[in-house]
Amino acid sequence: MFSRQFGRLATLALALAVAGCAGGEQSTTAEAPSEPAPVAKPDVVSAATGELSNFSTADLKQAKKLFQAECGRCHVGGQTYGTYNSTDVSLSYDALTNATPPRNTVAGLVDYMKKPTSYDGRTDLLKTGEHASFTGLGDEKLRLIAGHIIKEATSNPNWGQGKDTR
Repeated sequence: MFSRQFGRLATLALALAVAGCAGGEQSTTAEAPSEPAPVAKPDVVSAATGELSNFSTADLKQAKKLFQAECGRCHVGGQTYGTYNSTDVSLSYDALTNATPPRNTVAGLVDYMKKPTSYDGRTDLLKTGEHASFTGLGDEKLRLIAGHIIKEATSNPNWGQGKDTR
């Protein structure tokens, strides 16, 4: 009963908020947006999301748990929180794409987890102590974790977007 009343109140509040945005005036001309909408890279993103077809719903549930257990201490919401003296490079899709080498695929992320390097690919982060070792996880668990990262990076708009978007 409570949830039904709450739903009705939420719908009413949303309707009032939308009506209030109009300021009581109806506009007959469309305003130009202040900033252009970001242009998606459909060929790249669709390739990454296409990889997700190799994961079942059960795989993705397990992947989320593995990510939380193995990566969640440092990468809450896809952001890097400075553990291991990191340079705060996030796990957003753009950051993964622009890394050297690119880490925007399952294979690229598995490679990174096996041999973590700096964003420019020059420094071995295991040797410097700036990244945890995942050698004991095995390829299947690494693949699942990578699948979770790709899923979030391509479907969650807050993923890797800053420390205040938990």
